[in-house]
Amino acid sequence: MTNRRSALAALAGLAAGLMRPAQAQTQTQPFVVYDDELKNGWQSWSWAKVDLSVPVSGAKPIKVQGDPWSALALHHDAFPTTGYTKLTFTINGGAQGGQSLTIKAMVDGKPVESSYVIQPKAKTWAQVEVPLKELAVDGKTIDGIAWQAQANPYSAYYITRIQFE
Repeated sequence: MTNRRSALAALAGLAAGLMRPAQAQTQTQPFVVYDDELKNGWQSWSWAKVDLSVPVSGAKPIKVQGDPWSALALHHDAFPTTGYTKLTFTINGGAQGGQSLTIKAMVDGKPVESSYVIQPKAKTWAQVEVPLKELAVDGKTIDGIAWQAQANPYSAYYITRIQFE
């Protein structure tokens, strides 16, 4: 009887150990928004001049340029951010760089106020990690993200590999 209990306990421990990595893997899988094209049901709801999948150096980033207060806005059916801690993307400021872009998450189609501003450098690709806490949406249900310009027109910038991690 003791051997049987020991065997059952060992099997239960093995099963629990096998289940943990699968659960952890599910929670840490990136939710890809864009990588050479929009993925996983994401759509462009932008109010800037946006060209999707522009061939540049072997990749196909989004090219964005526009007027004051215009934005690259990407929409998705509402989803919880639980399990994700950051939004990551790769950005290039294009020929001029220096665009002032506020990053905002959307809840019920409305932007959540954020003071997270980036200024991409000219002709330089940079990986950006934005903590969801900085966007005030950690643990919330969102339906979009936006990179909004400030009070000036801006030259083209390029953005790719957008995902939640």
